[in-house]
Parts: sequence; structure tokens; C-alpha cells
Amino acid sequence: MEKLATKDAGTIASVNKGLGNSDALIHGDYNVALQHISLPCACIYQTRLDNNIAWMAEFAKQSQVEFSPHGKTTMAPGIFKKQLAAGAYAITIATVPQAVVAARAGAKRIIMANQLVGTANMLQLSYLLKQYEIDFYCLVDDVSNVTTLGEFFNEQGLQLKLLIELGVPGGRCGVVDSQKLQQLAAHIKSYSSLQLAGLEVYEGVLSTQHEVTAFLATAVAKCKDLIAQQAFATEQVIITAGGSAWYDLVCDAFAPANMLENMIPVIRPGCYVAHDQGIYEQAQQSVLARNPLACNIGSDLQSCLEIWAYVQSLPEPGRAIIGMGKRDVAFDAGLPIPNLHVDQSGTVKPAGAKWKVEKIMDQHAMLTYPITEQLEVGDIIAFATSHPCLTFDKWRYINVIDDNYNVIDIFDTYF
Repeated sequence: MEKLATKDAGTIASVNKGLGNSDALIHGDYNVALQHISLPCACIYQTRLDNNIAWMAEFAKQSQVEFSPHGKTTMAPGIFKKQLAAGAYAITIATVPQAVVAARAGAKRIIMANQLVGTANMLQLSYLLKQYEIDFYCLVDDVSNVTTLGEFFNEQGLQLKLLIELGVPGGRCGVVDSQKLQQLAAHIKSYSSLQLAGLEVYEGVLSTQHEVTAFLATAVAKCKDLIAQQAFATEQVIITAGGSAWYDLVCDAFAPANMLENMIPVIRPGCYVAHDQGIYEQAQQSVLARNPLACNIGSDLQSCLEIWAYVQSLPEPGRAIIGMGKRDVAFDAGLPIPNLHVDQSGTVKPAGAKWKVEKIMDQHAMLTYPITEQLEVGDIIAFATSHPCLTFDKWRYINVIDDNYNVIDIFDTYF
């Protein structure tokens, strides 16, 4: 339990979803627990964030793979810069506008884990490639898309690097037929404006460890086959996979013993950077149970993103209405989890073990709690999340806080 000092109300800040300015950086003068920040707001703990970034960098290093964190999780250049400083091989993105943000954040290598489709998107990418010295890769799984890309980038006088995406029946994108894979590789080779640079898979569409392991082994074998056929136009060949749930199995499949000298194995986890107390915490426990390396790094991933909100109303005993809703926090993979309770005297303590969000609306959440426990209108509750991606994209600014809840920086987001 911790009691914080009060602060002159004249210094109250409004750095939240719609107000404030990220240029007006805050250095310990504002404290979320002391109501210096307009609520609801999103907060990320700096020490936990730095721990997560360092943890995954070390896991990749000891696994002898490169890592290219998926930027779509946060779309925060401030976080991209930390990941690049930790040794990220590239930043992964999903759209061309996201690639622009990554390039402006200093990424020199960008993997678009998606197909490049549409004239406006191709034109925007051509501007980006002319403006920035970046190594850019995108995915293909269709002959007609290759034709369109080949003709367009030939007219632009540019060369585009491609990764063929391999898929599974009933999955998402990707080639599922070996004959089509051969046709695609041959068609890419017919365009001087295109370079086949590797293979990509997304194993997150699969449900079991056996399915994932088999799919990854197939990808490695097909990559070696294409190398033997001299299908690739680049000296080094990327093979990349790895969402946030099975990244350890990807590292196992991409172990040095399974790679040729010119193959560059790359994992692409994203949600690790904020982690959570829901689906990715469950996934990480599975990683720890099957992977000795993950247990021996010296720390673990830590949930570091919270939404802080007021108790808005107490309409019935044991039932509180919170000033936070679907407009503020993810709800697709589990409802927010109460973490902290801050009363109006400045005392911070853990939220009650039996407190639970049972329903969420646009701007309200319904919290139930034992009638023997005390809540008051105006108290603050900090909530952890499940599936952080959908929380990040609801906020223009993320307050970076230290372990005493002081705001020490602000991350802008670009969704």
C-alpha cells in the first residue's frame, strides 16, 4: 500500500485521448494516481516495457535468429526506436502507411507481412522508396498480383523485393499448392523489377503444436528446394514466421542446424512488447512450459499497458460503473482486468481479487465487487488488458509512467 503526496490543482494536465501535446514532455511533474491527468487514459510502464524489449531481443539472440517486431501492435515510433536500438533486424508492418511511419522512425529494413495490392498503395510505396534508403519486402501469393507489381515498378524504375507467402488449407493468405508455388517463383523471375528474396509463413492460424511444427518444417524444406533451383534473386534468403503465440517453435524450426548458410531466419512477434494479462499471458505460460531457454533468460515478459479510469457511479451495492468502455480498451479477447485501486487520499493498493468487469459499453464498464469492500465515486481503477493491439489503436497518446506512476514521457501513436 502506498500513499502519494497531493499536488496543486493548478498544474493538472490534460494529456489523454484527445487533448494535450506530446511536445510538452512531462518529467515527473504529473502523476496519474494523483489525478494530474484527465481520465480515462492509457499508461505504459517504462521499466516493464524496457524489460520486454530486452527479453525478446535476448531470446532471439540465444536462439540465433533475427527478430523483426510487428509494429502494428503499437504504431508508436517511440517504441519502434527502442526495438531497433535493441537490435531488431527490421520492423514488420501490415500496410503502406504503417511503412511510412516505420521509415520515419528510422527503420532501414521493413517487412510488410501482407500483399501489396491497389494502385494508390503501390504509388505511395514508390514515393517512400524514392524518399528513404530502405530495404523493403512485401508478400505475394498470386500470379496476377505479381504481374501488376512487375509492370508498375518497371514503369517507376524501381526494384521491389518479394517474399512468397506459404499458406495452409482453410487458413488466411498464402500458396497452398506446390505447383502454384513453382509457377509463382518462375513468374517473378520474368520481371527485372522484381526480386524474389525469401519465404514467409504465418503459423498463428493453426491451433496445435503438432500442426505448427509440421507447417514450419514444410516451409524450411520448400525454401531449401527453391534455393537448389536458384529461384531467389538475392544472395541471402529470408525465411520468416512467428506471431506472438508460437515464436519459440519458429526458433526451433529455424535453428542453425536446419538452415543453409545463406538463409536468414526471422521471427516477427509483436504483442510481447506490451504483453497482457489475457491471451498472451496464457500463450507465454505455454512457451515457458515447453522451452527451457525461455525459462533461463533471467526474467519474463511483463504486462505493462493499463487503462486508468474513474469510478463514475455506484447505482447498487456491489456494482460500480466505470468511466471506460469499448472506445477506450480492447474487449475482443477478454474484458479488462482490475489491477490497482487508488482512493481519493492518494493510497494505491491492489484491486480486489474478486472485482470483475462483467459488461462493457461504448464509454462505460460494469464492475462487480463484494459489498464488504469499499469503493467511492471518484476513486481510480487501473485495468490490465487482453490482446493489447486493440487497446493501442484507440489512443493518440500513451502516457509513459515510472513505477511511482509519474508521467515521464509520451508516446504518439499513428493508426
